Amino acid sequence: MHFRISLATVALMGICSASAMAQAPAANVPPSQPPKTGATSVALVDVGFLLKNHPSMNAEMEKIKAEMQAAQDQIEARRKDLLSQSEAIGKNLESSSPEFKQKQEELLNAESKLRVDFMGKEKEFAERQAGVVYKSYQDITTAISTVANAYKYDMVLRFSKEQNEMDYKKPRTVDFGIQRDVVYQAPGMDVTDYVLYVLRTNVQASAGGAKPPVPQTAGRPGFGTQK
Repeated sequence: MHFRISLATVALMGICSASAMAQAPAANVPPSQPPKTGATSVALVDVGFLLKNHPSMNAEMEKIKAEMQAAQDQIEARRKDLLSQSEAIGKNLESSSPEFKQKQEELLNAESKLRVDFMGKEKEFAERQAGVVYKSYQDITTAISTVANAYKYDMVLRFSKEQNEMDYKKPRTVDFGIQRDVVYQAPGMDVTDYVLYVLRTNVQASAGGAKPPVPQTAGRPGFGTQK
């Protein structure tokens, strides 16, 4: 016996099958917590501002820059010395003499070593700078977590205060401002000052310093968005 199945029947079977798959629990997936209902409490933090005002990052970066300059000065002095030696060889030795060729080879080896040393120093200082920024960012995220947990925020978003300061007489500020992700924020959502306070407290506590003053910010963090 032959059966003819209409296109409508096939479509109906496909819909039923898809519906059953959607309702069936996924295999080997542990049950998750029930979805949260109600309003979500959100705060905003200017991470760029916090990096600029990190209690120790700028001093550490300046120290590295000073060491970089000293290393560059040493390498430049070595380069000038090699140049002087090369000029002296050209003046005092015959280019066809064995001694000239030997001195030239020694200079070439010294120049090669100088380039290798320079590249090694660049890599070393770049890694040290990246390490300072990485550690500072970890300090900031720790402080953000502390504030978020203390005031029961569900989410903390990054924004830039500078993007809110557009001035048409300064076209670059307008170009920067219209690219902002947060186009509106209610009063009290910016908790950057509170995070900076916790950040300074944590860094100074680890260094054995005094506790910083409490930030003088009107209202409490996330005013109007608290649970």
